[in-house]
Amino acid sequence: MSEQSDVGPSVGRDEGGALGAPRPVFALTPKRVVVLVVVVGLLLTAGLTYTAVALNDRNEHRLLEVHTRQAGAVIESSILGITDPLATALQIELATNGNTEEFTAFMDNYVGKGRPFVSASLWDASGSSPTVLAQVGLAPLVAPSSPQAAALMRRARRTISFAVAGAPTKEVKRIAYAQADQADHSLMIYAERAIPPSRRVPVESNSAFDGLSFATYLGRKQVPSALATTDVPLSQLPLTGDTTTVTVPFGDTVVTLVAAEQGQLGGSFGLQLPWVFFIGGLLLTALGAVAAEELVRRRRNTAEDSYVISGLYDELGQLYGEQRSIAEELQRALLPLRNPEIPELEIASSYVAGAVGVDVGGDWYSIIGIDETTFAFVVGDVSGRGVSAATVMARLRYTLRAYLVEGHPPAVALDLCARQVDLKEDGHFATVLVGVGDSATRTVTVANAGHLSPLLIGPDGTSFVATHVNPPLGISTDPYVSTTFTIPPATALLAYTDGLVERRGEMLDEGLERLARAAAASDGPLDQLVSSVLSSLLEGNHEDDVALLAFRWRTTIEVG
Repeated sequence: MSEQSDVGPSVGRDEGGALGAPRPVFALTPKRVVVLVVVVGLLLTAGLTYTAVALNDRNEHRLLEVHTRQAGAVIESSILGITDPLATALQIELATNGNTEEFTAFMDNYVGKGRPFVSASLWDASGSSPTVLAQVGLAPLVAPSSPQAAALMRRARRTISFAVAGAPTKEVKRIAYAQADQADHSLMIYAERAIPPSRRVPVESNSAFDGLSFATYLGRKQVPSALATTDVPLSQLPLTGDTTTVTVPFGDTVVTLVAAEQGQLGGSFGLQLPWVFFIGGLLLTALGAVAAEELVRRRRNTAEDSYVISGLYDELGQLYGEQRSIAEELQRALLPLRNPEIPELEIASSYVAGAVGVDVGGDWYSIIGIDETTFAFVVGDVSGRGVSAATVMARLRYTLRAYLVEGHPPAVALDLCARQVDLKEDGHFATVLVGVGDSATRTVTVANAGHLSPLLIGPDGTSFVATHVNPPLGISTDPYVSTTFTIPPATALLAYTDGLVERRGEMLDEGLERLARAAAASDGPLDQLVSSVLSSLLEGNHEDDVALLAFRWRTTIEVG
């Protein structure tokens, strides 16, 4: 018996040939459904995997730019160790009419092993060819009578800073510096700084260079003859792959820093996320194909059974719930697994996903110990939802964490992050509350980027901290202002995102008053306070995600 047509209902005939009631004919066979599910599943898996890879690459490039700028700032600050001795030596000689003993006594402090220079000379530059009046350390590689010395002297006369050149010119073994008197060009300070055979200098062992492969060039051209330092074999230059370049003013020229990442700057999550989507997508596609084939087969076998349709809706609801569960798991993977142990501090936190939608959100919290008495905390909310919002959230979370661990105050940390989010480029902005607490003084300094002010909960009641509310990240790059206050004994600080208090059709003040009442009615351990506040304010369906962080100092130090 041949298979029936798969378009619309067919009309059957009874044994007498009369037309019977129309019966439904299924357009899709189990095989066709499996093929369709597999094709759609593979397309979605490929799209999500590609998006995750692209977002990770973009995030890594931005982190590389941040690290490279930090490394450039370290190099720029180290230049002061070169400019100050040269300028001071020149001023001493001008004041003493070229006293060679004064020059030797001063430069002895800056010449030698472990010091900025290996050679320093005082030159008479009044003629066309300079002559050496005094010398400290090794003999210079650039002879005063050489054309290179004459060219360096002419450049030093034209700049208010110092002239820089490689010595010798073909294979640079030292960096030569010259600073001349701008009034009558009669005196010039000449010094040479050694470049070790490894091409590494102490400044480039700074933590700002961690995770970077780099090369520095004297001048703007990235050519072998201009190479100053690097941490890779010369055969691997120039650096390839994803690189960034920063130029730092250096006397009458510049130092060009080229950097490439050695590994994953943003942590392993960015590398793992594409595999999560890829493997998870394949598994879901396989499960979906099996489930779809079974559903269609059962529907064909049971013909017009209306209960099958009801079962399909139940299956769809289950898949929706699974997608929501996956979204919540991904969200929680971006949050801390547990709060750290910080001396003298009681900590409680919670994250509650919104009741609407299955997309990943952008709410987060974080608390970290800085040293024995100092800790930092962050509560933030990226606008919108989805993978892009979660990516912006992860980038801000790790970047702020890095700046706070480095010891930057909250306002400075926000200033440094202000260019990490751009509403026009990313389609998102972020409200963030950043704070640093001192257990020795029990003071807290906070900087507020468009976020809701924290709530103090103590024996005498509750009060909101009067913070200076600055624009959210991604809206403006104006400097941020911090607020410092002292937390009274037995008083907890509660920081939260707007999903805890905002409700559709309601003024924000009503939600804040409701929070203050719920917090004042809570007592006992901090975990119990957080649970009580959440149960009081999140009755029924709430649309937005909620991130909540609370801490307070213990009244006595617990002995474990």
